Amino acid sequence: MWALPRNTQPSPESETALRAAEKSLQQAKAHHPEVEAKLSESRRVKEQLQAHTPALIQSILLGQKPSAAS
Repeated sequence: MWALPRNTQPSPESETALRAAEKSLQQAKAHHPEVEAKLSESRRVKEQLQAHTPALIQSILLGQKPSAAS
């Protein structure tokens, strides 16, 4: 069996990959508040749609105007 010498120095490719990963992580952390705000807005809109959907369906099927409270 051959004994391969251990390479104690990281390859240039691994160093480049490590720098790219660190940069990507920093960018993701920088955009975190923006993404959280968009997610909150999306959830709010989804809740509003779910709350209004029954009244909208009723108005379409029965030809009634949706109530202002819905």
